[in-house]
Order: sequence, then C-alpha cells, then structure tokens
Amino acid sequence: MKKSFYPLIWVGVLAVIACALLVYERDFLWKIQEANLFLNSSLFFRQQMVVSGGMLSWLGVFCTQFLHIPWLGVLLLCGLWLLLIWVAKRTFSIPDRWATLLLIPVALLLIAIVDTGYWLYVLKLPGYFFAATLGTLAAVLSLWAFRALPSKYALRPLFIVVVAAVGYPLFGIYALAAVLLMGIWSWRLEKQRLQALVSTIVAIASVIAVPLVCYHFVYYQTNLANIYYTGLPVYFITENHRVYYLPYLLLFLFFLALALTYKSQHAEWKMKAAPIVRTATQVAVVAALAFGVFHFWFKDENFHHELTMQHRLDCADWECVIDEAREQEDEPTRPIVMMRNIALSRLGRQGDEMFLYKNGSKAFAAPFGMRAMLEVGPLAYYHYGMLNYCNRLCVEMGVEFGWRAEYLKYLVKSALLNGEQQLARKYIGLLKQTLFFDDWAERAESFLKNPKLMDADPELAAVKHMLHHDNVLGTDQGFVESYLMRRLANNFNTEDTVFQEQALLATLYTHDVPQFWTHFANYIRLHPDGKMPRYYQEAAYLYGKLEERPNLDNMPFDSSVKAEYDEFMRFAPLYDGADVEDAREGLRNQFAHTYYYQYYTMGQLPEY
Repeated sequence: MKKSFYPLIWVGVLAVIACALLVYERDFLWKIQEANLFLNSSLFFRQQMVVSGGMLSWLGVFCTQFLHIPWLGVLLLCGLWLLLIWVAKRTFSIPDRWATLLLIPVALLLIAIVDTGYWLYVLKLPGYFFAATLGTLAAVLSLWAFRALPSKYALRPLFIVVVAAVGYPLFGIYALAAVLLMGIWSWRLEKQRLQALVSTIVAIASVIAVPLVCYHFVYYQTNLANIYYTGLPVYFITENHRVYYLPYLLLFLFFLALALTYKSQHAEWKMKAAPIVRTATQVAVVAALAFGVFHFWFKDENFHHELTMQHRLDCADWECVIDEAREQEDEPTRPIVMMRNIALSRLGRQGDEMFLYKNGSKAFAAPFGMRAMLEVGPLAYYHYGMLNYCNRLCVEMGVEFGWRAEYLKYLVKSALLNGEQQLARKYIGLLKQTLFFDDWAERAESFLKNPKLMDADPELAAVKHMLHHDNVLGTDQGFVESYLMRRLANNFNTEDTVFQEQALLATLYTHDVPQFWTHFANYIRLHPDGKMPRYYQEAAYLYGKLEERPNLDNMPFDSSVKAEYDEFMRFAPLYDGADVEDAREGLRNQFAHTYYYQYYTMGQLPEY
C-alpha cells in the first residue's frame, strides 16, 4: 500500500465512527455530558488529585464537557484517536503496509465506550468517557520517549522509575502498564542482556512498590484492593463483572505484541506475501474490527428510548417524548411509561391517551440489578412536585457516584420553586464555573431576581401546580413510581385542578376504589363544564360494576365505554384460570387501549 493512502484510511474510518456516534448515540452523548461536571477552579482540580490517576480524571472530565456540543466532543475524541495512531506508528516503527493494524486500539477504546449501557448511571470514575483514550495516549508517549533514550548511563532504568513515580499519581494504571511494557520492550531495544534484565527488574519493582508507597504515605481515599487499578472504571455492584475489563486487557496485549515484535525503522520487515494478499489481509482486519464493534455495541431499544425521552423532557419538548413513545416496539421499562405519562400530563392528554401506547415493566438490560430510581428518581420526583425527595436523591447520588451537572440543575430548580434564594444562588454559582452550563445558570438567575418569570417557563410552571405535598421526607425503599402514586392518591387537600387530576390518575395505578370515587367527585366538581376524559369514565364504569352500584347505567357515560366493557367481559372469562401472561397476550390486540385491560392484566407488574 502506498504511503499516501494509510492516513486516508485512518481518517475515513474515524469519520465513519464519528457519524455513527452522532447519528445513533446523540442522546447517549448528551447524557454523558449531563452526568459530567467540570468546574473551572483550583479547588476542583485539587479534589481530583486526592487519588492516584487524578490528572487523568481531571483531563477526562475537561474533555467530556465538550460533548455538550456533540460534534465538537466527537471531533475531539476522534482527534485524540488519530493522534494515538500516529504516535503508536512512530513509537513502534510500524511499516505503512501494516498501518491498518493500528485501528485495533481505536476499536477497543470505542467498544469500551459504546458497550457502557446502564453502567453510565453507576460508574464512579470521573471522565471515564475520555479516560481510557487519554491514558493510552500518555502511555504510548512515554514509550516513545523511552525508546528515544540512549542505552548508556542507565538512562532507561532511571526513566522507568521516573515514569512510575510521576506517572502513577497522574495516570494510575496506564503509567503502570507503560512501565511493564518498558521492562518487556527492553529485551528488544537493548543489545546487552544485562541491561535488559536490569530494566525488567526495575520495572517490576516499580510497579509493585510505587502504588504501595503512595497508598501508605500519599493518598488516603484509595482502597488497598484497588491501588493497582486506579484510572479504570470499577464494574462492581454486588459482584465483579470482569468481562467489561476485556477491552482494556486486549489493549494492553496489543501493545505487548508490538513490543515483542518490534523492529527498528532501519531493520527490514521481510514479507513474502503478494501485495494482493497483504491488501486482502488488511481489508479483513478492518472488516473484523467493524464486526466486533457492531457486535459489542449496546443496542437495547429501551435504553435508547429512555435516553431520548430524558433529553426531550430536559428541553420541555413534550410532543417529542410522545413521538418517541409511538416508536416503541419492545415491552417498555417503567421509566419509559413514567416519562411518557409526564409528557401527556403536560399536554393535558393523559386521561384520554395514556393507554394508547405500550405498557409494561420489562427488566433493564443490565448485568446488575438496575433500579429505576438510579435513572429517573430525581426526574420523577421533580416533575411530580416532591422536591424534598428530588433533593435527597440528588445529594445522596452525588455523594455516591460523584457530582453531576444534572444534579445541580435539579437542585437549582427545586430551590427556585421552594423560594430558597440563598440555596439557589449557591448552586447557580457552581454552574457558573462550568464552560457550557453558565448560560443555563444565568437564565436560572433571572428567575431568582424575578420569580414571576417562572410562570412563563413551560417546565417550571407545570411543576408549580404539583407543589401541594406535605413538607415531609420519608423513605420509598427504592421504588419511586409506586411510592409517588400512593402519595398522590392519598392527597386530598388541594383545589388545584392539575394536581387533583394527577391524584385521580394515581388511583388508576393503585386500584384504590374508595380513593378513586373521592377524587372522581372532586374532578367533576372542579370541571363542571368539561368533557370527561375517556379513562376516568372507564374506571368509574368498571368500579361501579364491581360494586354493583345502582343506577350506574343512567350515568352519562359514552356509549362506547359501555360497549367496550361488555365486549371485554365477553372475552375475559375465556382466560379464567390461565396464566396472566397468556391473558395479556390474548387480549392485547383488542383491548390494550382500555382501562379494563390494564386493571385486570397489568396490575401485577414488577417494579425495578
């Protein structure tokens, strides 16, 4: 392959990767930067440096913020990958005809990103999206410098000690990996075996000793069991999910192979294969990498629907949330149902449309016990006006998983709605230290100066209608939706029509018939001239039949409400004694849009 072609191959492949990320993972990129927080302050820098690998995290968080503008963040990522390829080629003197092999580390780094899935809600390593790329680049640069040193004066063993002593506090495991590679690479670089042996012994001793010294005398926030892995995401909840470390292991093995097969640029790489064979081999390498990336790319439908809905709710784009719900093909998770209902409520259509979309409670496609609380806990409590619970979750999760921009935004909005000006000013001040959330903070500050402006904001104005809960703080046992619905159904002390309707809707979830009749009567009283939404009629007719209320048929129900009830009751007995899953499947096509179906077949859904 001609020398002028291989950079074009690199750029072409990176362009395809960039397009794939921007087209298929735009909402994932948005969520990554929302779960990131970079503050332009010396205090923030010092906070990152209290553990080994702190510089890596600081740089990773700094780079991640650019995903706020997706194309800019992806361009930065691909630029770093291109630099990594170029540096690796120079470091290991890779001939042009084998330059395609340098796409292997890029593919592994990409897999480590796109296979994140639900781990993004629980990973604690700051800046992990860029950390592996930056750490690998730093390691290869140190290897380049190591190779450039002369063999005399014991410069290489001394350099190994310096990289371990300085690199470990800055880059954690990536510095240790570089030191190990230096010790192994010495056998290819040194002409004298004794020099190579000295370098290897120094490398092994440095890898063992430096983390221990740092643990005992420098850092106090690192677990002894993790001192050799700092800088890597920790894929551990109740057990260690080692398969997620495979890209990092293969990355090390790739550079180990380059070190073991190293030939200087003056040495001749003998190739007996014909050019067409070499070309076919490189095409096969690219195809294999593409297949591998596609195979490990996390493609779960619900995961991506959830991210899109979160993004659209953050923009108060209610219609787009509903559009996303229409595209649902698989059984939805509860966060999807909750976010869809929030959007429908904001549009005033929940009582007529919420069962027109797929309902369900599919388990999260996560290798650990993922909970809805981790994903939409603050979001749900905020939109339903339970600000105490929203604040509690933001603070607790900020302490557990690290502070994120989205947590600060919820805390600002909650403080504004509660009229806590000093608290709002505190969080706004933090967001003003960011590069991309300062405009958001300034807009929030305008609400602080003139609270009446919140009435013109579609999101804040809607939440204000929900601020009728008792000023208490209890425990939800991690089950956000059921706790929310019970609290709403039990709330009778408001004349706010929006809140009262949500309380009525909550009784359709809890199946509490006495509470339903109380809220139903209040709804009629507060809407004397309005059209009764479809599902309130269906619930009233169903409960009336269950209680054998007299004169039920004389009430002004739509004729279709009665007709569909009769039709449902004609088919439902066919599944008496059958498994509820069979009943759901058998009745779904004809009755899933009715409350009758939801009451009888969807009332025992699991909650995660």
